[in-house]
Amino acid sequence: MKLNFKKLAVLSFLITGLGIQLSAQDKAKALVGEANFAKLLANPQNHIMSTSEDMNSKMILLPETPYSSRILNNRVPRKEKNFSYLCENLYYLKKDFLLKQSGSSAKDITIDDVARVCRSVSKMQGMMYHSSTKKKDMVLYKKCYMVSGLGSKEPIPDQNTGNADGQVSYCLQDDNSFGENTYKLSYFQQGDTLLMEFTILDKMGFLGVYPIKPEKMKINVLVTDCGDSLVLYLCTDLDAENPMLVKKQIPESMGERMDAIYKWFIKQF
Repeated sequence: MKLNFKKLAVLSFLITGLGIQLSAQDKAKALVGEANFAKLLANPQNHIMSTSEDMNSKMILLPETPYSSRILNNRVPRKEKNFSYLCENLYYLKKDFLLKQSGSSAKDITIDDVARVCRSVSKMQGMMYHSSTKKKDMVLYKKCYMVSGLGSKEPIPDQNTGNADGQVSYCLQDDNSFGENTYKLSYFQQGDTLLMEFTILDKMGFLGVYPIKPEKMKINVLVTDCGDSLVLYLCTDLDAENPMLVKKQIPESMGERMDAIYKWFIKQF
């Protein structure tokens, strides 16, 4: 019997491609757990979300990575009479989708590319969000740039080259609702994983009331390269005073901001 080498080569290519795809999916499944991975695939945006206002809330969507224990050990401390809020978002993002969204001619996305994106904070300036209060799309950050440290308002260039592991930077954001706030940005990069921590360094609020005190809000951006895809975890963790004032405002505002960060992230490659 004659072998059709052309057909055999095509079959071999398809089998190899399928093996790579299964391997990437297996890696993502191991990161997020089988149940959460099934939910991600079932959602049209490959996205699931969890929120909690319980002061003893657990992070239920956090992937298993080298930095998961750091995130768990650096939760914002809660006070019993305060308003506690935790918002977790988990995404399974195909790289070809990200490259198409960005209009990029690149063939791949590496964890170094992710590190560059997460440190290019000046590109957040002008990013849009949908205001549920005003029922329209608006500019979220009128100003956003790195500064030399707490108390500084003078912009410095994005520090976004080389390996990000151990980098500590600071940024100023002029939020449409909350005004100017300064954040400490801590970066950790190891293997195929990157963690970016935002920690607020000054009080935050609206209408002359500042329910979020320094270091009482953290935003985590955790990304793992799974081969043909990225697993993205976005989390806001906070504890606020004046519960009656913020109980409705904070969930709406933080949900809108998490969605804006996601929409910004997928267009940066």
